[in-house]
Amino acid sequence: MSRLADGVDDCRRAVRDLLRKGADCVKVAATGGVWSPTDQPDDDGFLEDEIRTITEIAADHRGKRVAAHAQGRGGILNAVRGGVASVEHGYEIDDEAIDLMLERGTFLVPTLTTANTDPDPPKAANWAYAKKKHWQAVARRHIPHAVERGVRVAMGTDCGIAAHGTNLRELAHLVESGMTPMGAILAGTSEAADLLGLAHEIGTLEPGKRADLVIARGNPLTDIASLGKPENVLLVAKDGVPYKDPDGLAA
Repeated sequence: MSRLADGVDDCRRAVRDLLRKGADCVKVAATGGVWSPTDQPDDDGFLEDEIRTITEIAADHRGKRVAAHAQGRGGILNAVRGGVASVEHGYEIDDEAIDLMLERGTFLVPTLTTANTDPDPPKAANWAYAKKKHWQAVARRHIPHAVERGVRVAMGTDCGIAAHGTNLRELAHLVESGMTPMGAILAGTSEAADLLGLAHEIGTLEPGKRADLVIARGNPLTDIASLGKPENVLLVAKDGVPYKDPDGLAA
């Protein structure tokens, strides 16, 4: 699935190849990463003109959208100016980027679960541990400011971070960063569906939409953290078909 590309022509070729092979969404590495051994989260992975080429070609391909892994400030700015639909992580987001995102309606997917999950020192190399701890602190400083200023947020946890069934811990982290419980729930439902271009199918419970729903014990508006505990999730249904229903609620 991944492609290496340098320069506008190479980016054009790479994104067309991915779209021809059926990609529904394109993700660009606008910066280096926390776990990358040879680059940094504040290294630019693509420049603005390269990202703009990718987003324009994707948009022409039946409105496909582009997400950007972007952790450092420069990469975030390149991504937003280049027209991405969402900034994933956004740890070093600042007021300049926030202003642009508010103007353009760009989403932030802050992946706070990974920003609040400490690395395991015996398994992480010393350089990786130090890097992770530094960028966790950066995220904890910057993300609440973006929330306070009203950047649109969609929920996401980052791949491989949350054990299966515990990804809704992200909602509590969003609330800790300044969102209301209802705002966090919307970030994981209707706002996320809007970002994905699927608001006509999912994200709210309405006649004619897919019956994807969760029933949980407790009131998430007073205890948002309860949704992150698998034992409190009593029913999971997709397209109206129950996949978790130990108490027979769907019977």
